[in-house]
Amino acid sequence: MVHPFFGGTEDDEMWLYMCASNDGPQDPRMKPPAEDLARLGCERVLIFVAERDYLCPAGKNYYEELKKSGWKGRVELVEHLDEKHVFYLRNPTCTDALELTNKFISFIKQNNGSPRNSIESKY
Repeated sequence: MVHPFFGGTEDDEMWLYMCASNDGPQDPRMKPPAEDLARLGCERVLIFVAERDYLCPAGKNYYEELKKSGWKGRVELVEHLDEKHVFYLRNPTCTDALELTNKFISFIKQNNGSPRNSIESKY
């Protein structure tokens, strides 16, 4: 997940259009219950957030909820300090964008048999 957006905010026009009847940020379509997260069908999740992105708290919350859910996989959160939402698209050759790309490639190439634990990184 690179700068994930979970929607559900009061001013999110797309969310309100698609789901006129909803429970806001607590709607299970935007915030799955722990028992659903615990059944996530993969072994690893990598989440990137940017410190100055207004969506950063949503990505961090998802990370924390996934860790607490009882899911048996490995989750990693990478936060890029002093960066905004999708900075890697605006400046794809900056140091943080190259680091994000390399981290993403490394994640994809990882052996699925690696130890299961939680890791947090900040750049």
